[in-house]
Amino acid sequence: MKFKVEPKRIDWWLWAITLVFIVVAITGWVPGYFIVMGISGFQILYIGMREKSITAFETQIRIVYFALTLIGLATIIRFPFYILLLLGTIMVVFFGRCSIAFVLRCMPWNKKHMMCTLESK
Repeated sequence: MKFKVEPKRIDWWLWAITLVFIVVAITGWVPGYFIVMGISGFQILYIGMREKSITAFETQIRIVYFALTLIGLATIIRFPFYILLLLGTIMVVFFGRCSIAFVLRCMPWNKKHMMCTLESK
């Protein structure tokens, strides 16, 4: 796995900021969970407008991630679930790999992304 940091891309910064707030939330600052949800919601709008489609592959990734952050509304499973989100976000920020993208590529409606490999776009 190759270390991949892309500070010239706004997408990378959005993921990096999300990562910071996941860490802060896990360490005990509860509003961090809601900030993560907010940033994720913003990414849907930003990527959706950039791609000019809510069904674009990149937008789908953000929609799924946002839906997963909403699980944090259930306080009983918030901490362990956000540990999983933390690990996934670390993979995106530092290695450019996304497990959500891997799964979405294998979905029938994403035929042009059918390569079911771990390499993200």
